Amino acid sequence: MAETGELAGRRESALLEVRGLRTNFNTKHGSVRAVDDISFSMARGETVGIVGESGCGKSVTALSIMRLISEPGRVEGGEVLFGGRDLLKLSQSEMRKIRGNKIAMIFQEPMTSLNPVLTVGSQISEVLRLHERLNRRDAAARAVEMLSVVNIPAPEKRVHEYPHQLSGGMRQRVMIAMALCCKPDVLICDEPTTALDVTIQAQIISLIEDLKDKTGAAVMMITHDLGVISGISDRVIVMYSGRIIEEGTKMDVLTNPLHPYTEGLLNAIPRIDLDCDELKVIPGMVPNPAFLPEGCHFRPRCADARGICLKEPQPVAAAGNTGPRTVRCWKYLPDWRSA
Repeated sequence: MAETGELAGRRESALLEVRGLRTNFNTKHGSVRAVDDISFSMARGETVGIVGESGCGKSVTALSIMRLISEPGRVEGGEVLFGGRDLLKLSQSEMRKIRGNKIAMIFQEPMTSLNPVLTVGSQISEVLRLHERLNRRDAAARAVEMLSVVNIPAPEKRVHEYPHQLSGGMRQRVMIAMALCCKPDVLICDEPTTALDVTIQAQIISLIEDLKDKTGAAVMMITHDLGVISGISDRVIVMYSGRIIEEGTKMDVLTNPLHPYTEGLLNAIPRIDLDCDELKVIPGMVPNPAFLPEGCHFRPRCADARGICLKEPQPVAAAGNTGPRTVRCWKYLPDWRSA
């Protein structure tokens, strides 16, 4: 695929760049690829939304970048470039200095991510003492300050409470406070609004956006909620079966989807301005990665599928009104017309 001047410029200014990332899991059916040749970049101050159904490889991509994949999983290849260094080649001790410090992650379920036998203040203090080298007293004071930053009421009291004493929204705010206390350059948010009511969801998204604007961090927002993506993202990456199938600016992808899967996701969103008796759905399910269909992985669910779709499509540059974009679909390759 020919690289446009805009794409090349983004690569040069990238804060984080992922090249050809591949992650496999060993199963009883053999080695299964959960992340298949993923490449993208993030610039400082940019929010990149990664969207797709459950099982598309979004969270595994984030965990691979953070070097948190454990057996039976394994990062098989590719590069994750940050500050001129390939994170996949660093030692564990070198990676620990970056993880939680320069690159932080807000995990999907705070109740299982926070330690239930430690107060939330001690957990935030631990991060500060490890990366900022603060003494116990200064770290405790900073923990109170961080709870205040994420709008937790009565932070002097909450800092001494345990995770089970807090609501879901407050636990998520604690996770955000932990992630931001070292002022990371890259913030990875893995479904940060899952299981929260819509009011709290809006507060969490607004909080992440405000803190990003203040710190200039790059944000990776992983979600299946296109409403969240439309509200916070600058650029959108659509994943399916471990691959990026469409990428472009938020405006281009959400208003003019090119891939049939992206179009299906958008059509499945309920709309108050349309009179319909039932919700539109994408037929079928995301395929088991151990038994992927031949050629295009979306082919069995696609109404536009043709014989040529039995071959694996490659990403191609596509026209965008507000920026460069790519799509992985035979419809945008010359052979489609003669198929």
